[in-house]
Amino acid sequence: MLTNSSPLRTLLPLAAVAVGLAAGIVGPAAAESGRLSEAWHDAIGDQEPILTDKEFAVLNNLAFQAAVPKVCEGFDLDVPKFSQGIADATQPSNPSVTEDEHKHWETAVLIRFGVSYGLFLAEGNNKPDAFCASAKELKDDSNTPNYWR
Repeated sequence: MLTNSSPLRTLLPLAAVAVGLAAGIVGPAAAESGRLSEAWHDAIGDQEPILTDKEFAVLNNLAFQAAVPKVCEGFDLDVPKFSQGIADATQPSNPSVTEDEHKHWETAVLIRFGVSYGLFLAEGNNKPDAFCASAKELKDDSNTPNYWR
């Protein structure tokens, strides 16, 4: 739960501003592919020591699947299933961390999810046909958790 004094109340709006700024800075190759590679690197490159590869993958999947219904027709988020996915993703994989370490990790998770969600929205709106085709492939992939109805 966020309180008025919570550092997350400050960090989340800053992350949203950073996503907006990063989305406008794209190199030629990234612009042609529809991927905002430089923005991704700038936004999440310094979080790598905090989150594991598996945690990155789970958060990216959740962020992508949350962004798809905003860009693509025929996709609706299964809110209870998605909420459970977020709850699972926001539990640290190492339960023996201190309270301060947990707060640091939780902040990284929330910022990572928000930044990824924003970048996926930017990519999707930049190249909606390719983005929605990727979403359809993911929806048809039985190996990846799906949070759509």
